[in-house]
Amino acid sequence: MKLVNMKIKKKSKKELKEMDIPMAYGDGDKWPYGLEVRFEKEQIEKLPILKKFDVGDRVYVYAEATVKGIRISERSNGHKDHYVELQLESINVEPKTKKKVSDMSPKEYKEMRMGGV
Repeated sequence: MKLVNMKIKKKSKKELKEMDIPMAYGDGDKWPYGLEVRFEKEQIEKLPILKKFDVGDRVYVYAEATVKGIRISERSNGHKDHYVELQLESINVEPKTKKKVSDMSPKEYKEMRMGGV
């Protein structure tokens, strides 16, 4: 499975002005707020592997989602927007290991899937 980086390309002041977006917006996060996933106590109990991670650890997140909405709009200045809203429904998290899943023994794979790191 190929992973696609969602990092936002920093826009120039000219691009921000053309899009009618405040200049401060261009100095914001490198990744959009809507892509952040937050797990609370109930979800952590369902995914106990989350208790084993430290800040800065790299993980893989696998999810199944339903498309909840699609919106396409155009502004008078010609700027076009296209939004797709997804409801994440089923999620699994795995540590980013040096060993590929295909190289793991059945025991190692089962341990990783059950929350072992």
